[in-house]
Amino acid sequence: MKPIYLALFLSLSTPLSFAAEEKLPELFRGATEDSNLEVSYDDLNAFLEAEVLVVGRSTRKKVSRQATTGTRMRSRINRLTALEGNRFHFESLQDEEVMKVLTTLKESLEVLPSQVPLSMLSEDEQLAYWLNLYNFTMLYEIGQRELNGSLQDALAYDEKSPLLHDKVLTVAGEELSLHDIHFTILKEKFEQPVVIYGLFQGNIGGPSIRDEAYTGSRVWRQLEDNAVEFINSNRGTYYDGEISVYYKHNLPFFDNDKVKLKTHILNYVDDDRYYEEIVNARELEFEMSDWQIADLTGGARNYGGSAMINSAALLDAVRSEQMMYNEGSSGGMTGVETSLDQSMVQKARMATRFPAIQLEMLQKLKAQHEMNSGTVDVKDISEEEAKSSSDNK
Repeated sequence: MKPIYLALFLSLSTPLSFAAEEKLPELFRGATEDSNLEVSYDDLNAFLEAEVLVVGRSTRKKVSRQATTGTRMRSRINRLTALEGNRFHFESLQDEEVMKVLTTLKESLEVLPSQVPLSMLSEDEQLAYWLNLYNFTMLYEIGQRELNGSLQDALAYDEKSPLLHDKVLTVAGEELSLHDIHFTILKEKFEQPVVIYGLFQGNIGGPSIRDEAYTGSRVWRQLEDNAVEFINSNRGTYYDGEISVYYKHNLPFFDNDKVKLKTHILNYVDDDRYYEEIVNARELEFEMSDWQIADLTGGARNYGGSAMINSAALLDAVRSEQMMYNEGSSGGMTGVETSLDQSMVQKARMATRFPAIQLEMLQKLKAQHEMNSGTVDVKDISEEEAKSSSDNK
């Protein structure tokens, strides 16, 4: 496995220190803004590309009701959000080899500050580092704790849940929890509320997991992209001023001020209907939630019915979002391996981790995504413009 490495173009600049960082452990303070150190996350990218299904922007459509046969038991889903948000193949973490890879990646991030002081990195590089560490630790903890179905009790935002509050990391000698990274390091060091969209919570109702690692050169654009996707979905905003419970958890990023939160959200809403709903709402209400684990089935359990709302519905929505695959294309669908299989875990084959019906559709989606990637018109902005935009939101 290729380890995380640093492109060692050392700067002679003196690390910066900021009064706002006084609440941080000393080893996490400061930055070298003209540093040329760049952290490479190629190994993280290979893992995420293999394990994340990109769903795309929400259409805000409800998933249709489907009758089941052979059982009266139903899997509980939120029809408003069931087809939203990227998905992670959590089932693959039951594979010992895949879990070993995830463990190695998480530990390689954990030890990085012991090898190179974070103060030698720019603020953007540090932000990307903390987001990646948080997300890979979240994936690892969900896998280790064998969580599935609803994560409401595991996340327990109003309480000190073990998942978020246990000291599960040791970074530069400091024992840290996911909560410490979220509300101490990120909040005190980076301030801009947009950072909350880079923290994958494991559930459908939170910000999406990306199919790529955060990088210092693109982190603000990546966060802006996540913010736009989340806010313009039923997970983030809805009618009558109803917004995600995730915002209640993150009110400290808005100085516990709903007016500031409202202004922030309005800066990202791109649909006039929902813009007016939020503008005219007497008060924002933290009502929107989907606690189901963000796996390929949306946490749905199959009770034996013949037409459960599951990953097949999700994949249909993705295919619709990314355009129909040309059925006339040549190329077989059997024996195809993921990039993770090819480059990192030779024993973890795609065919053993997906049912045949999902395997074929996933491969078609991958092929269509590759075809589309060369034709999508994307308005590119500089990282400085993205950061400036975040500052103003």
